Amino acid sequence: MIILDEPYVSPELAAYAAVRQEPVLDNATARTCARDYGAALNLTPEDAFASLCREDAPRLYTCSENALDWVYAHSGNNALVERVRRLKDKAVCRERLAPLYADFFFRQVTLEELAALPFEALKVPCVLKPAVGFFSLGVHRIENAAQWEAAKVAVARDAALWREQYPPEVVGGGRFLLEEYIQGEEYAVDVYYDRQGRAVVCNILRHEFSSDADVSDRLYYTSREIIESRLNEFEAWFNRVNGPLGLRNFPVHVELRRDAGGRIAPIEFNPLRFAGWCSTDVSLFAWGFHSYGCFLEDTRPDWERVLAGKEGLLYTLMVLNKPENCPPVRDFDYDALCRDFGKVLHLRPCDFRRFSHFGFLFTETPADRREELDRIIRSDLTEYIQQE
Repeated sequence: MIILDEPYVSPELAAYAAVRQEPVLDNATARTCARDYGAALNLTPEDAFASLCREDAPRLYTCSENALDWVYAHSGNNALVERVRRLKDKAVCRERLAPLYADFFFRQVTLEELAALPFEALKVPCVLKPAVGFFSLGVHRIENAAQWEAAKVAVARDAALWREQYPPEVVGGGRFLLEEYIQGEEYAVDVYYDRQGRAVVCNILRHEFSSDADVSDRLYYTSREIIESRLNEFEAWFNRVNGPLGLRNFPVHVELRRDAGGRIAPIEFNPLRFAGWCSTDVSLFAWGFHSYGCFLEDTRPDWERVLAGKEGLLYTLMVLNKPENCPPVRDFDYDALCRDFGKVLHLRPCDFRRFSHFGFLFTETPADRREELDRIIRSDLTEYIQQE
């Protein structure tokens, strides 16, 4: 079962759904995809789709958290809704996992409390982020008083904009989470729990930053070496944390950090989906399989087969996010961007007048020739912007 919703559905996902004839909720987005992509989707009326959702632990995939509004209001499955809420609300999720992380500091505050909270009340370094949110919206790393005051101003300014772009189920603008900064390498993992609650990892992406202060989503990459070195360790950790979470037949996109001593700590769990904006298709471009296909078909990736011959290669996902204080943009030179990379696998432009980024770029880069990645992670992309 699949719910397709704004802001974006990839043609790869639509084609997969059509070939498999997966039940797809009949909504405006699905009908648009069927028309624009020529996909013969198995459009299922709302009542019939809701009946499928009321099964015990239904196998439901959404490509966007915008779909959570429908799940809450129409699925009729209280257990499913509860599982979604306990992950989507970062404060609730932290409380659930607290027995496993007894020394971890976090604090929930309202927008009004945030405005009045002095820097001296913080335990730094820490991170400020919406209690309900995604896509690094409203995320600020705090180390000093100047950064704290700047973060409060930015949050107050941006909260109204988030409410215009996303429903409250996706970005809740009223509550925020302060939590200690988690040290270590950051990873984004697409994983699902099967009917018995066992974890199946479908892809692992290393999230790289330009500096300690960077919290953007610019660069992610996967490789044979990453999969082989982290797969078993991460699946064991996912099985451990599912004790307090209690997930079955459930896909999750998880961001986590692993420190030099091997301690793994979660940043956030994003329910009923894999990487947002259909960027989970990086598994198709890199490894040749649909990550959501693993979940919907209840299969495990054949890593030995798909990793063969992939030594020394990085498969990247780049979020072409706008620079801070972006000038008015008339056009973006996607051709020039692509010329700056040795092997572009796929380019996805987006409506940059409506959203906070110009699109997504997927590349293959030799690990020993990663200068193009080092350059793009530090770029503000203004060299590709044509101003109005």
